[in-house]
Amino acid sequence: MDEKKQEKKTNPIIPRVIMLSSGHQVIAGLYYTEGSDFLRLTDPYRIRVHESPVDDKSYFVDERMSLTPWIFQTIDKVYSVHKDHIMSIAVPNKNLTEYYNNVRLGLYPTIKKELKPLASKEQHEKSFEQVMEEMSDEDYWETLQYLRGKIKAN
Repeated sequence: MDEKKQEKKTNPIIPRVIMLSSGHQVIAGLYYTEGSDFLRLTDPYRIRVHESPVDDKSYFVDERMSLTPWIFQTIDKVYSVHKDHIMSIAVPNKNLTEYYNNVRLGLYPTIKKELKPLASKEQHEKSFEQVMEEMSDEDYWETLQYLRGKIKAN
């Protein structure tokens, strides 16, 4: 008797967070076929956590999160991952689900289309000089005193 393998799908509206054995976290729709060694990830995005370092003046860590394409510059929407490379699978919270759906649907593009070049050191210095020139005499004097450390900011 030939038994057909049944493909089971998670609800595509509710994505899953997958912790890979590499340590990366991925959010994606998840599909699997019973008896297969592979899981299928649909529209996977890597969850990246960005931490600001703790310095002498602040005693807290500011964490931010972003989603980036898991595999960059491909046309595929579904990727196969061997089950041995998955440590854990979880349901994301409401905020992450909403963010993922917005990125996936193109409401928050992951790549900016019009990037502006960073200002050079000379351009920064020039703009600072221009601001100083346009200040009133009183504001100019106060700014100089502040920059010299003789007065504190208001």
